[in-house]
Amino acid sequence: MELKIVRPMSSQTMNINWLEAQTEQGNFVIMPGHTPMVILLAPNKELSIEMWDCTRTEMTIAGGILQITRTSITLLITHE
Repeated sequence: MELKIVRPMSSQTMNINWLEAQTEQGNFVIMPGHTPMVILLAPNKELSIEMWDCTRTEMTIAGGILQITRTSITLLITHE
């Protein structure tokens, strides 16, 4: 699954197995084949990401939006 992270001045793309995001409504684990949707992230919460090589990383996001398709995720970081 492709994850594209878009910041105001840069972007990066990586291959991941899954992503866990925290929203105001609760946590979402997004895996390949997930139902397409747009999610507003809860402010100042962590994203957990399992990379393609099965290592895990976490990122704290001040504010952002996830756009999910069945094969990719775009993370638009609105506040850093």
